[in-house]
Amino acid sequence: MTDASKAPLPKARPRPVYRNIGFGDLARYRLPAPGIASILHRVSGVGLFVGMLIVLPLLAMSLKSDAGFEAFRGMVWGNPLGRLILIALLLAVVYHLVAGIRHMIQDANRWLDLATSTRTAWATMLISVVITAIVVARVW
Repeated sequence: MTDASKAPLPKARPRPVYRNIGFGDLARYRLPAPGIASILHRVSGVGLFVGMLIVLPLLAMSLKSDAGFEAFRGMVWGNPLGRLILIALLLAVVYHLVAGIRHMIQDANRWLDLATSTRTAWATMLISVVITAIVVARVW
């Protein structure tokens, strides 16, 4: 045997740890702001898709006749739950738009360092809430 065969083996990297967690256990892990912003972007997209499946038939009903418009107005505008759903859909639209612009800027290799990414994630959330509040205040 040569001396080369007696050389120590390189250290192996530590094996990944599998954590079998349930949905309730997710609160133990602190997700950074960019991760939260990314997940909210996906959730707002799904919410918009599902919301449009509900709103578009109602909108079609409101455009058919005056009676349909009055029924739509009573269901959505006159009902506090209907208004809350409209506000949630508005927030989803605004957030999805602002976060989409942020993602496009990051796709152009800008704002990728952790500090800037964290700041833009919080700014995206804040801008979305402010724009939604301004629109809601102007409409109601």
